[in-house]
Amino acid sequence: MSNGFAKFISGKGFYLALALCLAGAGAAAWVAVDKTIDNIESAPLSETPQAETMHPQDQLDTHPAEQKIDNILQQTPESSDSVTAEANGDSSPSSQGQQEGILTAETPDNESSTDVLSPSVPSESVPESTESSEASTQPVQQQESDDFSLTLPVSGAAIAPFSGDMLVKNETLGDWRTHNGIDISAELGSAVTASSDGVVTDIRSDPLWGNVVEVTSGDYVMTYSGLSDDILVSVDMTVTAGDQIGSVGEIPCELSLEPHLHFDVKQNGEYVDPASLAK
Repeated sequence: MSNGFAKFISGKGFYLALALCLAGAGAAAWVAVDKTIDNIESAPLSETPQAETMHPQDQLDTHPAEQKIDNILQQTPESSDSVTAEANGDSSPSSQGQQEGILTAETPDNESSTDVLSPSVPSESVPESTESSEASTQPVQQQESDDFSLTLPVSGAAIAPFSGDMLVKNETLGDWRTHNGIDISAELGSAVTASSDGVVTDIRSDPLWGNVVEVTSGDYVMTYSGLSDDILVSVDMTVTAGDQIGSVGEIPCELSLEPHLHFDVKQNGEYVDPASLAK
């Protein structure tokens, strides 16, 4: 018996058994692949799209802000008018405040829309801001500055005007600079008088401007430059308009010009045109 089986295995029976094993394995693999394909194809069809199974209430909750706006607009005609006005370009401050209240309020739909549309900015703040702006535009000492005037310290023609921010050529020094006062022609030794009431706040000898006297009157500082050595006033001395403070001398930085007095005025630290204040 064992010899016969051995002969069968060593003969054609071996190949027959091998063929049957391969066929069985192939059939099993095909069945497995076929089932897998069926599962893949049938899986999407077995699921119901979310949009079809979604409850109407769930669809409403996906857009809570839009639903609240629609409910408010249907309940309150005034809010509808404000939205229409905004669409037409009429966006007044009050309508903008109402729209902001609609978009940000977290109130239930059954509450009154009057609470939602309450203005976010109190109306009392408008008069307060108006009063503060009006108060800031009224300088305290404006009346005093407008009333100030002076007389020219010497009698003569103006040979060099006030230049402001514009640069002019200084013939003596050979450079360009602003001319912060006016030059008034006067003979050497001519009397120089105070242009207004004030107090002498400085007397000095300047390498460019010669002998200088400063007189302060409120917000204004008047400077008389190019005086001779015979100065008749002293620091802290009170002077009255028309009092003589000295006489015309020389100005080192303007020697190329004819004899004159250089006179400048500062208002609150800024140079101004003396001719505009002369009466």
